[in-house]
Amino acid sequence: MITTCNQPIFIKVPCYLTGRLVLDTDRERIRQKMAKFLVEERGYRIGELMPDREIAIEASGQKVIALVDLTVNINGRSLMILRGGPGSVVTRESGTIAAARLLESDHIVPWAVQANLFDAALLNVRTKKAVSYGWDKIPSRQKLIEMTSDWPPARLPEKRIPIERQILYSYDTHG
Repeated sequence: MITTCNQPIFIKVPCYLTGRLVLDTDRERIRQKMAKFLVEERGYRIGELMPDREIAIEASGQKVIALVDLTVNINGRSLMILRGGPGSVVTRESGTIAAARLLESDHIVPWAVQANLFDAALLNVRTKKAVSYGWDKIPSRQKLIEMTSDWPPARLPEKRIPIERQILYSYDTHG
């Protein structure tokens, strides 16, 4: 953001996926880097990347919309989500895992990535653990298909839904 005469000027940049102008924020820079990286370096197709999926959550009487920056959807299957944010990827892993566990009503999205501009964590959503770190560890399209060949993944047990909602709420409102 640039200011002139005490009036902010918000800079917009074209979205890699849609071509529409979007505000140039830290989160948006990371999302644009992820999209370009997935298509140009990892072989995903633009049509397989779904931006800004919403998860409506309510916790402690508060309603919040949590965003998933990108969802990789191949052949009608949500295989991986990606969320970006400034700061440490490690401190945001639990919120991203919760988002992957809540995004689809009929299954847990099996893989997730939490990224900043310099680092990324590949997360196994089933085990709730980081598998590896680094942008170079984000799987290619073909590798992700191989990693998700055991389909369908498990559903989130009903008793876990409020717990995962609370985790996601905490990360997206206080994190």
